[in-house]
Amino acid sequence: MEIRAILFGIGVMGGEIARIISKKKRLKIVGAIDIAKDKVGKDLGEVLGLDKLGVLVTDDPDDLFSEVNGDIVVHATSSSLRQVYPQIARCVSAGMNVVSTCEELSYPYRKYPELANEIDALAKKNGVTVLGTGVNPGFLMDTLPIVLTGPCQAVSKIKVTRMMDAAKRRIPYQKKVGVGLAKEEFERMIGEKIITGHVGLFESIAMIAEAVGFELDVIKELPPEPVITASEVKTPYTTVKPGQVAGLKSMAYGIRGEEKVITLEFISYAGAKEEYDAISIEGIPNIRERIEGGVHGDIGTVAMIVNSIPKVVDAKPGLVTMKDIAVPSVMST
Repeated sequence: MEIRAILFGIGVMGGEIARIISKKKRLKIVGAIDIAKDKVGKDLGEVLGLDKLGVLVTDDPDDLFSEVNGDIVVHATSSSLRQVYPQIARCVSAGMNVVSTCEELSYPYRKYPELANEIDALAKKNGVTVLGTGVNPGFLMDTLPIVLTGPCQAVSKIKVTRMMDAAKRRIPYQKKVGVGLAKEEFERMIGEKIITGHVGLFESIAMIAEAVGFELDVIKELPPEPVITASEVKTPYTTVKPGQVAGLKSMAYGIRGEEKVITLEFISYAGAKEEYDAISIEGIPNIRERIEGGVHGDIGTVAMIVNSIPKVVDAKPGLVTMKDIAVPSVMST
């Protein structure tokens, strides 16, 4: 069956998601929403640099929802759940399923229980499903370790490490991790939350804990630390001089008693000598998994969103997480 998709947000990630959806025979784009003045009123194909798709970009979601019969909204605007809540609520109230790149939506029950309950109740009332996902959070540092505990009789500790070369990522991402800043400027911007580093470690720990039955006393997320380069590194964004910030390291822990039972380590800096995603599970048996080269963040996020579309449409109504739906698989056509 054909699934009719409406795009909400056509920035860097939303645009790439749109390009992939336009190639899938099972998916059809029937609407597009964005607030950028240089996009509104134009054919979506023109905005994406493709042939015309016969879909005009609008900045009025309510008007679009009243005129277009869609099955799902593919939402890609912000990492903040508080910021996207009104957008999600409008989609759900219009009877639309939603799959979103919003990191804080991937598992909001612990940090934002009231908003999570409101979204869940509204989705059930309207008979639709809401999911936040991506490659991280959404897969590498939560869903994958959860799946890897499947063959374990018991699990005592889980550690996940993601090591990335930020120089290979898009410019907005490099800015997000502080590439090229002086150490003092990095620390100031982190303190003032001008840059946030990676968003989602808290949510990933909360999801893992519920899935494997760890009753945590606290989830502790440390402030990102700068990674200082000792040699010059050139990226498409800038040239990082010795002594400048090349990226960051973020750590988060799920703590039970005085024991760190879940550890997430996110390291991303320009010039990293190796890239990998590694999962270590202490249990019966122990499990060690390592993806050499790592999974590309942008490509992986786009794929997770697109491949989750049919799973969300088929899922039970309400706010769900990746541990609640059928495991996505690639849509070949």
